[in-house]
Amino acid sequence: MDIKCNFNPYYFNQHYYPPENTGTVFYGAYKIPPKSVKKSVDIFVKRPVDAKCAAGLSGVNPLILTRTVLQKISNYAKNYVKNIKHTYDHKVIFALVEKELFGGNTIDSITHDLDKMILYLLGFPKSFVSKFHREHSAHHPESGKEMNLRSMLCDNIASSPEFKPEKKYSLREHYRTSKTLQNVKGFKYILERYNYGEDLDFNKINAEKASKYTGLKGLMLVTSKLALLNLF
Repeated sequence: MDIKCNFNPYYFNQHYYPPENTGTVFYGAYKIPPKSVKKSVDIFVKRPVDAKCAAGLSGVNPLILTRTVLQKISNYAKNYVKNIKHTYDHKVIFALVEKELFGGNTIDSITHDLDKMILYLLGFPKSFVSKFHREHSAHHPESGKEMNLRSMLCDNIASSPEFKPEKKYSLREHYRTSKTLQNVKGFKYILERYNYGEDLDFNKINAEKASKYTGLKGLMLVTSKLALLNLF
């Protein structure tokens, strides 16, 4: 009866091999040198835990996945509400600035950034809304339209650091470094005529916004005035 065995090279790694047999003499079992035993021991690899190595749907933790999805939805909702509030606040400041500069309000106070409000309410992301707004509004040079300089002036003043703390530069500084604004024909004249809006009482405007146009009461007041086309 013949017995076939698979030779494992690890067992005789760096061992001394007996000379090649030239006959049928049996020398007995070959003893591995003690110092070489450790070098020739099989290498055992611990199998990973099933939960960590499982693939496909069986490897997904439903609880963690649910928490991740809910967190993403929560973050999107917070930013969504923030964008709407930010646009609403800017519209109010725009109208108050226009009133202070020119003594009253025009249709611009109604239509200003109204497209942004509608698009946000429809659920469009900020990146799309900003791009669409700039490409279709007459107070942004990116639109390629004939500039509404009055609306452009009020918009830029309403975007000053006094009303938007995230802005780093005043309108005067912004104009000095913006080639886009400098290329708008007639804009420099109207900026200088109204001294870049620096003669306005910013504290008064902020106080009026805070007292009349904050919260649900303020939103209802703005909505009613928009409906009556009789702003401020």
